[in-house]
Amino acid sequence: MIEELQIKDLGVIEQAHVHFGPGLNALTGETGAGKTMALTSLMMLMGNKIDSAKVRVGAQAAVVDGTFVVDGSSPAVNIVQNAGGNVDFDGDQAIIYISRHLPASGRTKAYVGGHPVPLAVLKELSEHLVTVHGQTDQLRLKAPKAQRDALDEFGGNDIAEAIGQYRNSWDKYQALLAEREDFRSQVAQAGTERLALEALITRVDAIQPRVGEEDELKAQAILLENIEDVRHAMTESVNALDSEDNGALYQLDQAVNYLEKIANSDPEIADMVVTLRELNSRASDISNELGRRLSLLDADPEKLNAIHERRAQLKTLQQDLGMGLAEIIDRRAHADERLAEIANPQQVLEDITLAVEQEYERLTSYGEQLHRLRVKYGQKLGKQVSVELAKLAMKDATFSVSVTLAKEPGMHGMDQVEFQLAPHRGSPLFPLGQTASGGEMSRVMLALEVVLAQDIAVRGHTFIFDEVDAGIGGKTALSIGERLAILGRKCQVIAVTHLAQVAAYATRHITVQKSSSQSGGITDVSVLDQAQRTGELARMLSGHEESEAALAHAAELLRSVHMS
Repeated sequence: MIEELQIKDLGVIEQAHVHFGPGLNALTGETGAGKTMALTSLMMLMGNKIDSAKVRVGAQAAVVDGTFVVDGSSPAVNIVQNAGGNVDFDGDQAIIYISRHLPASGRTKAYVGGHPVPLAVLKELSEHLVTVHGQTDQLRLKAPKAQRDALDEFGGNDIAEAIGQYRNSWDKYQALLAEREDFRSQVAQAGTERLALEALITRVDAIQPRVGEEDELKAQAILLENIEDVRHAMTESVNALDSEDNGALYQLDQAVNYLEKIANSDPEIADMVVTLRELNSRASDISNELGRRLSLLDADPEKLNAIHERRAQLKTLQQDLGMGLAEIIDRRAHADERLAEIANPQQVLEDITLAVEQEYERLTSYGEQLHRLRVKYGQKLGKQVSVELAKLAMKDATFSVSVTLAKEPGMHGMDQVEFQLAPHRGSPLFPLGQTASGGEMSRVMLALEVVLAQDIAVRGHTFIFDEVDAGIGGKTALSIGERLAILGRKCQVIAVTHLAQVAAYATRHITVQKSSSQSGGITDVSVLDQAQRTGELARMLSGHEESEAALAHAAELLRSVHMS
């Protein structure tokens, strides 16, 4: 339920503070007084896109703050908290604060529970707070999707569960169709791929590259190309280590001999002797290894040529295939397996096709279950709306919901849902958009909402009707007011109306009145007391709120509707 609305610098409204109540709230006022801006302020809180031209001339930004009261278990509470906003609790009720800033230039800002949020959060939140009906909604009600959605909403959990089963099967079916199409594309390309794989196998097997072979060949080539330099370095190193008179090994032996003579007198010198012996041993090992390598070292032009040829083969292979050696070896390792896969694709295609057919059977089974439920609830909805239309001065009208099977399953089922109306006795049923006038559409929409609201379990939801009584008057207007009041027994209803017969049924009557100020804005949005209400109804009836006849008529109207 919308409890409070504060509006600043929006359209012709300079500043307004509106308190709404439970039941039916009527919002009235002269043309141009600002009723539209009051509705626009609610659209802002619902996350709708609003033109910055709506900002009052001379103001920097329009600001709307709303206070909503919902049941503590409402999904709206989780949406606010998940967005980082704060929620106040009063017993089993939750209080939600929403704010929207619309600058004259720049980006709009939105807040829930004092926390900044994207507009998408406001839109998600509004689904659990407010339902708006206006002239544009009449157009939407003519669309097949809106009619199907209304029927599904009426079907409640029964249809919701059936839709869930159907949608799961639909998603699987679509995935299998895509998989089969993708596989068929692969099969069409399999001939080209097979030739490429066979060429790869032949080419690579002729060379038989090994992992790490390039690095090994490079190292061998460097060694053979610089063999004289290597031989000289090794020879000189051996001489430096093992020369009889002044080699490192000889000098180390001499140092050990000298120090051993005094090792008993100093423990640290004894440790030095041990270290020198270890150095001598390691140096001796190195000298022996160098000698061994020298004995094996031999210039081999033929071997060097063979290495160069092998490296050239590997380089050509990589250039021809356009990939590195490691990738070539990996591709070859998997080539046989891939050839086996594409050699006989028919079995794989048959398996996928079987899965498609099995899922299609499940899908149509779920679709038929959904169809039966839609037919059942469509008949029920048609009867209940027809009853409501009779109470809205359309006693001879027949409302029907046609549910027929489509040729093929679709995302939302196998049904074509169409609302039909026979506005007069004996007239045939026609699609709603072809036969209903604007006034009749208003009543059909209201009748639908009254019926649908009977199953609403969420306390605190708000319905907003924006001049759905356009083109209506007299007894029909009284009927609409009565049905809005009945809807208000279950939910909060806000009706923007120009008809006194509708406003008379309100439990709270709010007016928007022009009021001069230095800035030229209006500030007078107020809840009327009994006397003020009579005057406003008199104005709406005759255009003269001070006329005794109009006042008497208004007073009689109030008495009659509240006695009924």
